[in-house]
Amino acid sequence: MSQWIETSEIPQLQLSEIHLWRVNLDRPPDEVGRMGKILSATEQEQAAQFHIARDRRRFVIRRAVLRQILSSHLGIAPAALEIDSANFQKPKIADPINPQDLRFNCSHSADWALIALARELEVGVDLEQHQLLPDAAELAQRFFSDYEINELRRLPAPLQLQGFFDCWTRKEAFVKAVGLGLTFPLNRFSVTLAPDQPAALLEVTNDPRAMEKWSILSPAFLAHHSTALVFEKAALTVKFFEWAFPPQSI
Repeated sequence: MSQWIETSEIPQLQLSEIHLWRVNLDRPPDEVGRMGKILSATEQEQAAQFHIARDRRRFVIRRAVLRQILSSHLGIAPAALEIDSANFQKPKIADPINPQDLRFNCSHSADWALIALARELEVGVDLEQHQLLPDAAELAQRFFSDYEINELRRLPAPLQLQGFFDCWTRKEAFVKAVGLGLTFPLNRFSVTLAPDQPAALLEVTNDPRAMEKWSILSPAFLAHHSTALVFEKAALTVKFFEWAFPPQSI
């Protein structure tokens, strides 16, 4: 069972550790205004493009908290952090300011975000709030492997929605960890999805050693949510934190 430690202190990240942060994005407007000041000019432009205020607030909070966490590990001001996400590649910290080889990955759904951190190790994370999907069977047929499609069909009807999202998040987290995103065909590898099975990578086409390299966890989160964390097995420990917003965040 994942135990999330609520804290505003950012602990040191050891080489053998993965840190996973969860962040509640439902924050008051005055706090959003304060935190928005540390975003880059590009991020502020992106925030301004949201037509729905709730979505704009969520964007500002998740980017500002990410900046605070990363900058604390790097020993620089949050506003000075440079994140390179050009050409749809996996976002990374600009090399000149990253001597620790700090790596990260993020995901968000509705009022929550996840931020995964590692040093010298690749990591991927995904979060999905469950929602009714009338076309779930068609999506599975398009994106899941034959094994996963059969496993999903075997589940009792009340468990199929959870099975779908558990599978989806594990697959998304894996391709994000690998660094190829959706350019990596989702039906070329298989993961577990039954509620009575632990999260696991079962097979990757043309890569028999993948199971020796990667670990998958589905941390306990909130009801009606699925989560997945994928990381290189060289990491020995995963620690879970929840961001505590101090009275004055900035």
